[in-house]
Amino acid sequence: MVILLYNLFQIAGLFLFFPLLIIIALVIPKYRGRVPPRLGIGTEKILGNLPDRQQKIWIHALSVGEVLSAQPLVKGLRKTYPEATLIFSATTKTGEELAQQTMKNEVDLFVPFPFDIRFIVKKIISQINPDLFILIETDFWPNFLHTLDEQNIPAILVNGRISKVSYRNYKKFRMIFLPMFNTFRFISMQTAYDAHKMIRFGVKPDLVKALGNLKYDAVLPETVGWDLEHRPTAFYRQQFGIPLEKTVWIAGSTHPGEEKIILSAYKRLSLLFPDIFLIIAPRKVERGREIKEMAAGMGLTVRRRTAPFQDEEIPGAPLLILDTMGELTRMYSFCDIAFVGGSLVPDGGHNPLEPAAFGKPVLFGPYMDDFVEISTDLLDKKAAISCHDEDELFENLNALLINANLRDRMGEKAQSLVLQHRGVTKRHLEIIDIILNAKSLAGQPVPGLD
Repeated sequence: MVILLYNLFQIAGLFLFFPLLIIIALVIPKYRGRVPPRLGIGTEKILGNLPDRQQKIWIHALSVGEVLSAQPLVKGLRKTYPEATLIFSATTKTGEELAQQTMKNEVDLFVPFPFDIRFIVKKIISQINPDLFILIETDFWPNFLHTLDEQNIPAILVNGRISKVSYRNYKKFRMIFLPMFNTFRFISMQTAYDAHKMIRFGVKPDLVKALGNLKYDAVLPETVGWDLEHRPTAFYRQQFGIPLEKTVWIAGSTHPGEEKIILSAYKRLSLLFPDIFLIIAPRKVERGREIKEMAAGMGLTVRRRTAPFQDEEIPGAPLLILDTMGELTRMYSFCDIAFVGGSLVPDGGHNPLEPAAFGKPVLFGPYMDDFVEISTDLLDKKAAISCHDEDELFENLNALLINANLRDRMGEKAQSLVLQHRGVTKRHLEIIDIILNAKSLAGQPVPGLD
C-alpha cells in the first residue's frame, strides 16, 4: 500500500515536472549527458558495452564520500573475482567523475543510476541483471530495492551508518524504510552502535553485523596508489609551488560559513608565524572563486590551483585555494597540520582518517555527526582536537605551530589508530563470497554468517 501511494505521487510529479526536466537536460550542460540515461533513454547503447562474463556485481555509491569508501572494496573485488564483471554507479556528477578517475582499472562499466520510477528501474535492472547489488552506506530508493527483491537479485548494504538526523527520518517514515531494509540479504554497519540502532529500528537481527568502517582501509596510502617512498614531501611541495621551509596547514572539505573562520584564524596566526602556509580545499570545488574573493577582501594574498597563471599574486602567495578534484588526499600526505571541514557548521563533518593515515595531527569542529565513532576514537587517543569556534581554532593551531614534538606525537597516535583497524575490506569480501555462493531467500539470514 505504501509503495502504491509512493508510485502514485511519483506519477503525478512526473506529469507535472517532466517537461521541466527535459528542458534542464537540454539547456544545462552538466545535466545534458546525465538526465536522459537516468530516465532509461539510450541505456541500450551504454549497456551494450557490458562484458559477457559469468558473474556481474553492481556497486553503487551516492557521492564523493561513498565513492572513497567503495575504493578498497572495489579493488578487493577485482582481485578476488578477476573474471567477474564489475559495474559501478554514482548518483551525483562529482561522485561519478571521481569513480571514473580512481577506479577505471578495476571497473568494467560505469552506468547511470536510474531515477526511482518503477518502469525505468525495472528496465535498467533487467538490462544489467546483476548477480549481486552492493550499496555503499546510503541512498535508499523503494522501487529500486523492491525490484531487486522481486527479481531475486541479492542486495547488501555495506559500511552502513545512522546519524541522529537519519534515525529521526527513518522513524518518521518507518513504513517506507523498514520494508526496504528488510529486502537486504545482509547489512554491514560501521559500528556496534549503528548495528544496534538498525536492529532497534526493526530490522531482522540475523541480517545485521558490525564489520567496521571501510574508510580505515580506503585512506591508506597504498590504497590510493601513491608510493610515498618514491614521492617524498619535497616532490609534492614542488608540484604545488610550496617552499619546503613552510609549515603547511590544510583545511580540507570546507563548507560555507567555515572559510571566514579559517581565514580569520590564519590572518592572526600569520602575524606570529610568517612561515605558515594555508591550503583551503572547499567541499564544492566551484566555490573556489568565491573563497578567493573572500580572502582578498580580508587583505590576504591568495591563488587558486585551477588558475595559477591568472593570479598576479602567485609568486609569493602563502594561501592556496585547492579547487580541483582528487588532489586533497595527496595534499594531506605532505601537510603539517590538518583541519577537517563540514564540522564548524552543522553539516556532519568529513572523514578525519584521511590525514590521520598519513600521521598528521587532526583538528575538527563540534559537528562530527557522520563520523562520531572515528572522531571519538581520535579524541580518546589524543590524536585529534575539537575546536568549537575561531578562538579555539586559533589557540590550538598556535599550540601546534609552537611545538613540533606535539605535532609528531599526535600524528603518530593518529596513524597508529588507522593501522589498528585494518582488515575491514577482507571481512566484507568473506561475506560477499558467501552470498554469491548461497541461494538464500530475500529477508532470510545468509548461511555461514554466524
